Amino acid sequence: MEKMYQEYKSDAEFLLVYIREAHPDSVLFVKKDGKEVLEKVKQTETFEERAETAQVCTTSLKLSIPTLVDKADNKVNQAYAAWPDRMAVVGVDGKIAYYGGPGPFGFKTNDVAQWLKKFRAAN
Repeated sequence: MEKMYQEYKSDAEFLLVYIREAHPDSVLFVKKDGKEVLEKVKQTETFEERAETAQVCTTSLKLSIPTLVDKADNKVNQAYAAWPDRMAVVGVDGKIAYYGGPGPFGFKTNDVAQWLKKFRAAN
């Protein structure tokens, strides 16, 4: 996803929306005190906890994509059926132009890249 963002960020606005944790209790390498350590990812109950976990995940996964955080009411998750993960392209008209299948098997970055390539060629 990071590679696609770097290639197409001048053509489209990318936003990663962090929703409720799809894999609570999974383990992720994180940097603490200058060292990489394994840390368990917890389910969050508040916006503040979710924002902190989102920061840990994007930093650990070395993502530079601008990241938004769904509030604890999960309205973004509900509106886009985002769980477990989805890729959506929203057109300048505000309508969904591409909507990927549910992850992990529906999380097809190549499909989105092809859509972006066609979009770039048409504009």
